[in-house]
Amino acid sequence: MPEPDKYYRLGLTGWPLEHSLSPFIHSEYLKFCDLNGEYELYPLMPELFVNEASILLKTGITGLNVTYPHKAAAYRICNEIEGDAALIGAINTIHRIEGVTYGYNTDTCGFRYLLSLLSPPEPFFIIGAGSVALAVDSVLSSDGAEPAVFGRNPEAWRGNSPARKLNEIESAILNTEDCTVINATTLGWNDDDSFPVDAVSLKDRFFIDLNYNRFWKWRNLLHTRSSRVFTGESMLVYQAAESFRIWTGIMPETEDVLSMIQHRLEKDDVNGAY
Repeated sequence: MPEPDKYYRLGLTGWPLEHSLSPFIHSEYLKFCDLNGEYELYPLMPELFVNEASILLKTGITGLNVTYPHKAAAYRICNEIEGDAALIGAINTIHRIEGVTYGYNTDTCGFRYLLSLLSPPEPFFIIGAGSVALAVDSVLSSDGAEPAVFGRNPEAWRGNSPARKLNEIESAILNTEDCTVINATTLGWNDDDSFPVDAVSLKDRFFIDLNYNRFWKWRNLLHTRSSRVFTGESMLVYQAAESFRIWTGIMPETEDVLSMIQHRLEKDDVNGAY
């Protein structure tokens, strides 16, 4: 149950964090729900994460979001693992209650919501083998799809679906009449990032980029190829709402915040995933 008189100390940890939209999103949720609190950024270098995050959680933090590259390491600082996080082995939401640290994964909720808006065609090809790819794979597999994962080190993949070498993605796409390619990597955070698929190959196909840098040149080429292109703002806002529900007991409305985020992305130079 929500506690109206409580002051909610919330935040995000990752590395880097300078482009994050999470403070804006959660500040709006706090305001809309008439709750007192704050949402701060806590950039922690990977080699220091486990020690410094453990210390941070003892300072009165109610909840933390965890983003790249700390989602797997966050497992080590939680006393209890809940829901999808136990299946995936990656945590993006931490809740501290009476000295006990609980770990969750709300990326699955966010991606499932995004899917419900799009109804993309099978087969699904996931690019990337990190924590976001694990969440995407978990959702698709549980829904009965049979996605394939493509990464630089397929032997290290620990998800449900088969993993293949990254250089096989092009032929996989061309051997289908239609498909959905999902970018679950950090490629696209920078405007000039290349991608392991020729834009021509995605003509008339679905491309879901779980990032949202509107200046990514490669992805913008797809608009000239009749590709059906979608970005990750809806997933971002909805997974944040689920984290907020875990911390406060209130599921906030997302529609107004999503509209504000989209307007801000159109106006400002913002990129990233969280």
